[in-house]
Amino acid sequence: MVNISQDELISHPLRPLGALENYAWQVDTTSPKHFSITAEVSGKTSVEEWANALKKVQARHPLANIRVDKHNGERLHFFHDPHVTIPLRVARLNKVTSIERELEREFAAPFGFGDVALLKATLLYSEDRCVLIMTAHHAIADGRSLTYFIHDVLETLAGKNLPALPLLPSIEDICLQPNEPAGNINPPALLPSPMPYAERSLAQLKIQRLKLSKELSQAIRARSKQEHTTVHGALSAAVAIALHSSPGWSGLPVRICTPIDARKYADLDYGLSFLALFPTYDYAAGNAAEFWNIARAVTNDLNAYRERPGMAALIHLVQEIMENNHLPDKVKFDREICAPDILISNLGVLPFAQEFGHVKLESLWGPSVLIGTEGEQTVGVATINGAIHLIHTSYKPAPDFLATAEKALAVAVGLSA
Repeated sequence: MVNISQDELISHPLRPLGALENYAWQVDTTSPKHFSITAEVSGKTSVEEWANALKKVQARHPLANIRVDKHNGERLHFFHDPHVTIPLRVARLNKVTSIERELEREFAAPFGFGDVALLKATLLYSEDRCVLIMTAHHAIADGRSLTYFIHDVLETLAGKNLPALPLLPSIEDICLQPNEPAGNINPPALLPSPMPYAERSLAQLKIQRLKLSKELSQAIRARSKQEHTTVHGALSAAVAIALHSSPGWSGLPVRICTPIDARKYADLDYGLSFLALFPTYDYAAGNAAEFWNIARAVTNDLNAYRERPGMAALIHLVQEIMENNHLPDKVKFDREICAPDILISNLGVLPFAQEFGHVKLESLWGPSVLIGTEGEQTVGVATINGAIHLIHTSYKPAPDFLATAEKALAVAVGLSA
């Protein structure tokens, strides 16, 4: 075994940033690229137990212990840094006036230039109920991996010892395979002119949550199958109709962006990593009677990404923009290529047990995330304990957005009077 000094360890590059990771790192200076996942937990715990579990899980995930810097003055790399500590803010739950306001507070505070840790945690604490808010820089994580990071914290809290995970490759290394041609995709819809970035301020930010009933959640799953579409297609149709019917809507088609997880192509674990791309497509959503046609259109646009060649085709479209060091190209991606009216990030059905020793996972919300363009409505979706959880994030929220979407879903599946 070779002994490595502390200084050598700190300077040791793990691997270069991929194109997508480079995009998230560089454009963060103009439009912050971070997101949050939130878990509500019941059961008796102590702050010390949470802090110890967080520290142990950090050691498990390679990208929770890194800094980003140039290697030999050239390409950006992830460097292992043993000095990284995830900050933990603790607030008494009985002193919190609104969980939503705490979520807004965390999301409105991006990672600053020079911050070492690219993860942060907030614990809203009481002896028998807690809310854990985890926020990550997108260069090192996506919604699914941060959700599993929280799952690791809960398992560790319950006394389980988890082994260290390997460093995962970039999305480009996963999807761009030698001698495998790119697939055919519908090209994402481009805007004719750039969409301005939204003004970001805590005063304007609004985060709202809605848990659909188990009855409605099950009905959506069953009816979506009958209609030859997916739950994601149905949820996309509902939020598109909700936005199209909101006061002051232009009448234009609704632009919907869907993050797509690349882990399935290589059967990878959920160690922290950014392994999702996010195409945007237009949908005419003016007629609620067209609900299931809209849902099928969304599903059809995303079908090409069920296989790796489809994602490879999308990477070919955006790789040059993302991997170069020209910031205006990345801004162009945000404001013209992506620029969604709605971003719907669906974590799917999470295969988590409800009980972790003496602790119970009651609800999970996320991701709260934004591309950052004007008027954007983001919906994070997580299905856990049989119920679909929706969280809405926006600097200019459409009024009654989630309630209107819920009503559209209930009508579509026949549960509305």
